[in-house]
Amino acid sequence: MRLIYFTSDYAIKIHDKIIEISGGREGIKDFGNIDSPLHHIQNDDYYPTFEEKLTHLIFSFNKFHAFNDGNKRTSIAMGAFFLEVNGLEPEFDY
Repeated sequence: MRLIYFTSDYAIKIHDKIIEISGGREGIKDFGNIDSPLHHIQNDDYYPTFEEKLTHLIFSFNKFHAFNDGNKRTSIAMGAFFLEVNGLEPEFDY
């Protein structure tokens, strides 16, 4: 399966929309922490499976705080978008 990735610009648009809807402090804290995980997940040597790519994407935005506010909300939205654009739906084991 050929995966679809998104750009830093799109990640920023997702973040800006989240801040607009739910509130918070606007702005980018560290652009490198936006760009880096989006490029790293495209490296199949480091993240060979879709699950590993998705995990790294969400974890990185939660841990490294690329934005001034809304990092956790943005990470979940980006993870959901990554699933959606690649035709996958979340599976839950209870």
